[in-house]
Amino acid sequence: MINTHEQEKKQFIRLFQQQGLDRFDERFQVLEAFLKLDHHVTRADILRQLEKDGHPLDSDFVFSSMEHLCRFGFATKVEFDQEETLYEHRHIGIHHDHMICTKCGTILEFKDEALEKQQKKIARAYGFHMLQHRMEIYGLCAACMAKRQKLVPLHKAKQGERLEVKQLEAGKKMQLRISSMGLKTGDEIEVVSNGFGGQVVIAAGDNRLVIGSGMAQKIWVQPVDTSLDMQKNGKAVVEAEPKTTRVLLCDMKAGQEGTIVRVSGESTLRRRLLEMGINRGSRVYVEKYAPLKDPIELVVKGYHISLRVEEAAHILVENVTTRNSLT
Repeated sequence: MINTHEQEKKQFIRLFQQQGLDRFDERFQVLEAFLKLDHHVTRADILRQLEKDGHPLDSDFVFSSMEHLCRFGFATKVEFDQEETLYEHRHIGIHHDHMICTKCGTILEFKDEALEKQQKKIARAYGFHMLQHRMEIYGLCAACMAKRQKLVPLHKAKQGERLEVKQLEAGKKMQLRISSMGLKTGDEIEVVSNGFGGQVVIAAGDNRLVIGSGMAQKIWVQPVDTSLDMQKNGKAVVEAEPKTTRVLLCDMKAGQEGTIVRVSGESTLRRRLLEMGINRGSRVYVEKYAPLKDPIELVVKGYHISLRVEEAAHILVENVTTRNSLT
């Protein structure tokens, strides 16, 4: 990644000087600050990095500089159902898609060659010439799913979720009302919308049902196991195993080391981890676990640091190997 960044700096100098843009040195400082940050960053993140580098700049100037970076293909603007614009690095010839957690806001990047080929195949089948595409998958990340109760009242369900009605904690009168709507325990439903005036709109079969807030609190549901969708004609669909196995840092064992490929989590946590040297491309070595398995003692870039297991769950590692000691 360092070589990639150096190449982009050279291209920046050539392009921006050719265009004769004003305040070239300061715009270069914006680029350097942006390249130091990993994944998706806000204008405020870039301003903080500039302050840290000793180059405080005006917010409007940083905005205009980022607009130029987007124009020349050094950055991309993304907005994941939120008001604040995010910027991410755009490396020529490298494409990835996103998964966005609707609960904590974590953004996960992924690339799947089989999926890319399938998209091109579908476009060709419809006689469509695809120029570019962007995939965004919204749902719940592994960390949020691990904290989530399996059985929840309907009013706490997320839009788009597929659920099974498990029980009705309602009086006889309300149970009759629910039954008259055609809803009963064991039914599979999908949450169409949630939160408009306290009402929950669900799809039950081919029907849309509007459930009031009071009733939704009495209907307890459980997420449907989506792994069942991978079965076809009674046989499980076998997926190609990825060439590179990736694991969460919290799942690594003492004595193992690997290469960091992603640092996620909310912005404050990510910024702290990055400041500790935990960033994409760095090698991390699990030295040992505390007696109660928390925290984890790590070695990153020659420095010994401690992380809580909960924090390590936001770090994805690949090329994991085992060694007996540091050399």
